[in-house]
Amino acid sequence: MRNLIRPAFELTKKVLTRLRAMERMGRRVMPRVPAWGWALIWLRSSFLPSQNYLIILAVVVGILTGFGSVGFVMVLYAIGDFARGMASTVLGMFGSAQLVLLPALGGLMVGPLIQRFAKEAKGHGVPEVMTALATRGGVIRTRVVMVKIIASSLTIGFGGTAGREGPMVQIGAALGSAIGQWARLTARNIRTLVACGAAGGVAATFNAPIAGAIFAMEVLVGRIQTDFLLVLLTSLSSSIIARHYLGDDPAVHAPAYYLISPGELPLYFIMGIVVGLAAVSYVRLLYASEDFFGKWNFPEHLKPAVGGLVVGLILRFFPEVYGSGFPAIESALWTRYTWSLLLCLFAMEMLANCATLGSGGSGGVFAPGLYMGAMLGGAFGAVVHFVYPDWTATSGAYAMVGMAAFFAAAAKAPTTSILILFEMTGDYHIMLPLMAATVGSVYLSHRLMPYSIYILKLNRRGIAYPYSDEEADAARPRAM
Repeated sequence: MRNLIRPAFELTKKVLTRLRAMERMGRRVMPRVPAWGWALIWLRSSFLPSQNYLIILAVVVGILTGFGSVGFVMVLYAIGDFARGMASTVLGMFGSAQLVLLPALGGLMVGPLIQRFAKEAKGHGVPEVMTALATRGGVIRTRVVMVKIIASSLTIGFGGTAGREGPMVQIGAALGSAIGQWARLTARNIRTLVACGAAGGVAATFNAPIAGAIFAMEVLVGRIQTDFLLVLLTSLSSSIIARHYLGDDPAVHAPAYYLISPGELPLYFIMGIVVGLAAVSYVRLLYASEDFFGKWNFPEHLKPAVGGLVVGLILRFFPEVYGSGFPAIESALWTRYTWSLLLCLFAMEMLANCATLGSGGSGGVFAPGLYMGAMLGGAFGAVVHFVYPDWTATSGAYAMVGMAAFFAAAAKAPTTSILILFEMTGDYHIMLPLMAATVGSVYLSHRLMPYSIYILKLNRRGIAYPYSDEEADAARPRAM
């Protein structure tokens, strides 16, 4: 302990001596530093070289992200209850058009909010975090936290087809960036805390601490590195907070499924090819919808309302695509839908999600990817089980595997997809079919699409990703 305290004491003594000398010479010196400021200086000078300081900050980021997740979920539930309650009652005067107008009303509130306060809260959020990592040294405006919470809650709560994990990634990343700037860290360490916050967001959203950490490394950073322990620590801290307030239940409840016969594995691989092709089509359609709304000569703040109107028309006939869609996912896992309805829900979810995010709504693509994978995989499984009933599982098993295979192909993140399905369902017995389908979907995705759903947006902006540490370190943080 003496080896730690004495250098810090000597450093503080030299600083105070220098300041007193400057005051005697009549020079202007820094304002008086409060007691907590000197404690922070001592903490940094004593512990930062040994990484202990970053460990403390990583835990703080995890705790704040956990509380941010809890707050976001509560706001989302409150707005959802309001939308399905009072707002629906008011819109009841329009009769059967009530459900059609509900998402449009949400978009009408989201558009001006995003345009006025934080344009980076538009869309699914993860590319904005990646842009900050690659071009701004990890600096993200703190106002993004509140704007993203409100905008995403309005979008999803009023029926917009989007996920809540994208907003939580952006919220956690913004909290990590704010802590890093407050502590006056280097750009490299700020980027580490941004990745920590993103991991905490995914972990708290899906109750999946391991998959959250892997997501941050595999998708945001692009590689597993020494900072992984810090990211894992933040993910753990965030999950503890979220579990305390939101419960320890898995994200989806599903029956246990098994590999009925080794002959099923080729069928799962074929399903992975089909799902991979669908994922590539989804990514292309999403960006085509963004281009369409971007080129459309129409007031920017009203575009989300138009997208919401399109979603409302879909909800009029397929209410199962409302919001994040987890109740419908569970129904597919419990084999409650016919193969024809599963196919219809897959197509409608894709159109609704593209209309929601392409028009400027706020939400994620993770949950919609799981939804589309579950519906398409379930439809494939229903047909296969009808043809080979004796040695194949029911459609629910294929729906479960399809969830991970679809997102793995869209995000080019097979490790994250496999782990998150395991943590979301708590079922390890389906691992071999899951690996076979994921290999097939990711293989086709790499053949047809060079970039993931996240990196494609950066590529369209002319930003190289994954970034090199030297180039990213050159971008110094700015007060925003």
